[in-house]
Amino acid sequence: MKTKGITKENFEKLFAALASKGFRVVAPVKVHDLVTFQEVKDASGVWLEEINTKKSIKEFFFPATECILRYRWSEDGTMVRDVAPSAPETVIIGARPCDASSLPVMDALFTWDYNDAFYLRRRRNTTVVSIACNRADEYCFCTSVGGGPHNLSGSDVMLSATDSGYLVEVVTEKGEEMLAAAPELFSDSAGKPKPYADVPAKFDLEKVKPWLEKNFDSPLWEEISYKCLQCGVCTYLCPTCHCFDIQDEAHRTGGIRVKNWDGCQFALFTKHTSGHNPRPTQAARWRQRVQHKFNYYVERFGTVSCVGCGRCIRHCPVDMNITDHLRRIAEAK
Repeated sequence: MKTKGITKENFEKLFAALASKGFRVVAPVKVHDLVTFQEVKDASGVWLEEINTKKSIKEFFFPATECILRYRWSEDGTMVRDVAPSAPETVIIGARPCDASSLPVMDALFTWDYNDAFYLRRRRNTTVVSIACNRADEYCFCTSVGGGPHNLSGSDVMLSATDSGYLVEVVTEKGEEMLAAAPELFSDSAGKPKPYADVPAKFDLEKVKPWLEKNFDSPLWEEISYKCLQCGVCTYLCPTCHCFDIQDEAHRTGGIRVKNWDGCQFALFTKHTSGHNPRPTQAARWRQRVQHKFNYYVERFGTVSCVGCGRCIRHCPVDMNITDHLRRIAEAK
């Protein structure tokens, strides 16, 4: 793996340099107290001091809503027109390793029994420049699910803070191409990385799946789901939650078909047209969330569908703490 260095001054120049070469550059931006990923033209509004942004980079690959086709009615019949996905050449700078590592998890899903052209085109056209974590908070649990503050999975380039700037680790060919767009900003020498964050494990992952396989009807589900408001913030902020609904929005002469984010915590998520709901309680819906991430996804794709970013805990209005639940599961008899 190739390593380079970049000074703080040159790092600030990188944003404008890439934008001038035609890339859409995306980075964390702070607006009042909210830090989210937005398109930037230079480094003036970039904010890299947050432990993690509120929303992940997921929406730049899998938007919250998108049109997938248009149709029109006439006396001659129905005309259907496909919609090409919007996928400009993009560089995301400042993603944390947990966000970057969500992408291989999502890749497996979107290439499973059907290649999702919308997701895959954005994935191909996007370079992810992540920044290793020197700080963590009580909500971070990446090490509990196989990740870490310097986990390279999903990153094309990994930056590690040094006293003078960043150590630059080039992980993929896309990362090489990104550096080649502004080679004058990088040097062959780099300082020693600052210590990475210490993220203690919150539960024993190896003990979770065996319990889940045998305790579908455990009374523990009712107990740990009691506080849940079914607001869905955990699913919408999660980098690996991928459920969606498809709806037609029609008018008199035609309409569009759109794909919208959906969530397993909503009461209507599994409700049938007949009125029957196979998950009629919040306990059943919370069980589905945990089972899917730590049992069903593992069965299908060989990996847990969780990267330990902590957003589902950090932003839950009633402090639903999935790490506490998983610790109880791992320790249960």
